[in-house]
Amino acid sequence: MSKQLTTFFCEYNILPEHQTRDVCLTLFGGMTKEDDWRELGDVKLLGRWSCVGEARGFCVAQAADVVTMQKWLNNWVTMADIKVTPCLDDNQQRELILGQKPKYTVAYNKVGNPQKSGESLYVVKYQFSHKRMLRNRGFNLFAKMTQEQDNMDSGKCTSYGRWHVPSLGCGYALASCPSAMDAYRWAYNWNALCDCELIPVTRDEDTRKIIQSRPGFQEKREALMSQMGH
Repeated sequence: MSKQLTTFFCEYNILPEHQTRDVCLTLFGGMTKEDDWRELGDVKLLGRWSCVGEARGFCVAQAADVVTMQKWLNNWVTMADIKVTPCLDDNQQRELILGQKPKYTVAYNKVGNPQKSGESLYVVKYQFSHKRMLRNRGFNLFAKMTQEQDNMDSGKCTSYGRWHVPSLGCGYALASCPSAMDAYRWAYNWNALCDCELIPVTRDEDTRKIIQSRPGFQEKREALMSQMGH
């Protein structure tokens, strides 16, 4: 029987020194899907999203163990700080809270999808109240939601995936939203119980197009590759 993979949510910040940022963005911006697959090794990347203006971003990946995960991230550690958090998906979180399998399961087949036409992608970071009574109330409300209630909760936004850190009462979501107002409407449903931070992001394909659009990008990349012996 194959070992179940652990899901990790990563938050990365490219180091602020100008030359380091320039090298990191140039390297990443010039990578192809094939380059990604070679670099990942035994890690399964579910999705990666960037805030280009802040030189930071997020990714969700799965690995058999922590060593495998850190081996991949070691490729970037000289250029970025990377926080790695093991997490649970909706189905695992509900099973943990309820003490049994939930009545319906959430599919995670849209995690790497692009935003819908005319929409934008948002990462949502949530933090339940540190007051135990409110946190438990939030946990129980979430765990007992029906599929219909879950769909109504997100309104016009389409959830591509949620990941939870039960020991800290926090977690992350990724969604395609028609507008910021729609994203805030979703978050406001939980206003009495938790704080939500909305972060506009781009997936790898769009991020790389943005980076490559900078004047002189190709010449800079060729010079960097030559310096690295490629």
